[in-house]
Amino acid sequence: MRKFNHLQKVLIGWIIGIAIFGCVMIGLRQNALSDMGYSAWTYIQYGLFEYPLTSIGNFVNDVANLWHQYDDNQYLTQELAEQKSYKTLYDNERNENKELQDLLNMKNELGNSTQISARVIKRSSSSWDQYVTISAGSAQGVKENMIVVTSEGAVGLVQDTQTNTSKVQLLTDEDLENDISVKISMEDGSTAEGLIDSYDPDKKAYRMSLFDSSVDVSAGMEVATSGKGGNYPSGIYIGTVRSVEQNDNSIVSTIYVTPVSNISSFNYVIVLGNGKVSE
Repeated sequence: MRKFNHLQKVLIGWIIGIAIFGCVMIGLRQNALSDMGYSAWTYIQYGLFEYPLTSIGNFVNDVANLWHQYDDNQYLTQELAEQKSYKTLYDNERNENKELQDLLNMKNELGNSTQISARVIKRSSSSWDQYVTISAGSAQGVKENMIVVTSEGAVGLVQDTQTNTSKVQLLTDEDLENDISVKISMEDGSTAEGLIDSYDPDKKAYRMSLFDSSVDVSAGMEVATSGKGGNYPSGIYIGTVRSVEQNDNSIVSTIYVTPVSNISSFNYVIVLGNGKVSE
């Protein structure tokens, strides 16, 4: 067998090494090209198909979510509005029930007088402080110049009657058709009598003058009907003295009386007159 010398062995080793290295490099290059081709196709596929479809799907989902959220908000808004409406109805019912109960209690305290229950059926915004129409008329026994009261006190006088309705002039009308005979309860138990003849919208008070100008009247004293004028009984609460102002002649003073608190808003009334309680 032929033996290789040292130089030949070295050359053969180099040739084998170079061959192995070449094979390895060729294999790596083929893998790299394959990977590059795969990566390029993947990017093209993702950019042209997958990403647009995914974006459209996400957009559709976002729109659907927003639509559902809008529907939920609309539903909640409607629910909130209905709750407020229910609360308003509840408050109105509660206030009307209290008003009716207070009137019922008042009827038991009025004694021997004509009492006709009614409700307000008309109150125009253009004449809010002047007139109301009530659901009782001549057929129920209502007569002109009877006094109309709420659970807190007097609010008006009957001006005109129809068969089943009546027109009431409120005491807050600046031009009262009829004066109201009243009395002030003094601290010593006596009374000072006078007339309420008009209403001052600036002071939001009735104007009252005394028959006896020497009487010392002070704020806070109660004013009620005297029963000496009109077709209504004595002792119906009108209001409280607000202030006393001396007129220019320094003899006669004007007394301002604060009305009952609910005169601007009421739904039920009692019409009072002299005589027996109506059945």
